[in-house]
Amino acid sequence: MIINLTGETVRVYGPDAPAVIPTDALDLACAVFAAEVPPVYADLEIIGEGERIVHGGRPVQTYLTRQVIRDLPPSRPRTYLLVTASVGLCVRGRADLLVGFAPVHDAAGATVGYRHLASPC
Repeated sequence: MIINLTGETVRVYGPDAPAVIPTDALDLACAVFAAEVPPVYADLEIIGEGERIVHGGRPVQTYLTRQVIRDLPPSRPRTYLLVTASVGLCVRGRADLLVGFAPVHDAAGATVGYRHLASPC
């Protein structure tokens, strides 16, 4: 079972899908994963001020941050969790997490899905 916790519908077209597809074919020949509620998300917490840098004559303040993952359920046997790439890359040691990989676009260039799902572990 795959549970979509990205907050958006995710389409997976398969390895032979073209890089660009017509918009009228969005749900043809693809697996559609509807979004579940609540989605998992990453919060950026500021833990301190970093260096103040001058670039092009203008000051740029940097900060030390960490990402805190919210609403990620525990692992369950035979269950995979589809998450955003930012969440998947922040969580270590979770082989049950999947992210969209190899985007598929519509004629206008918007991402409409992926060819694969990949484990970022």
